[in-house]
Amino acid sequence: MTSGEKTLLLSAPSEELLAAVNSNDEEILILHGKNELHKYGFMHRSSHIFIETFGGGFILQKKAKGTENAGKWSSAASGHVRHGETYETAAIREVKEELGIKIIEEDFEEITKIQPCKETNNEFVTLYSYLIADSETIDPNGEEVDSIIICSLKEIVGDVPLNRDKYSPAFVYLLNIYLSLEGWIYDKA
Repeated sequence: MTSGEKTLLLSAPSEELLAAVNSNDEEILILHGKNELHKYGFMHRSSHIFIETFGGGFILQKKAKGTENAGKWSSAASGHVRHGETYETAAIREVKEELGIKIIEEDFEEITKIQPCKETNNEFVTLYSYLIADSETIDPNGEEVDSIIICSLKEIVGDVPLNRDKYSPAFVYLLNIYLSLEGWIYDKA
């Protein structure tokens, strides 16, 4: 295989195409679905979106049964970046698929990009924030989202250390990074 050439592993044609990436976040292998990515520990990509409301609300979703991190509270929207997709387009797609909110790239802000680690399940993660307008309606997709809550960031910060097992590991990790970038003093214990 020559440099820049990618191999396609065919396993479940009905699933989305996802890319395994190297340590430079360059596609090296294309797979059908996420099972092989996670089974073999390939580095790959995802986008997470923290959505806030006017007045200081912070939206969390509880992942639906049959999804990764089912039953756990997580970012308002998140998901894998598909082969040929950018982090930005994945974020826009995930917000639409999971919450029924149509946003455009100019409406949200990139917070940071995270290197793959255990907490992110070996994913490069780009974290975005979005301020939802009062006029926008959240219409959760029941296949992806069990429920939605809106609470203050202070409530979440207080609950995570007491009930860490209620939250996805990636969300806890990203929350700590977000808080440190925002200048919060937070006990990670």
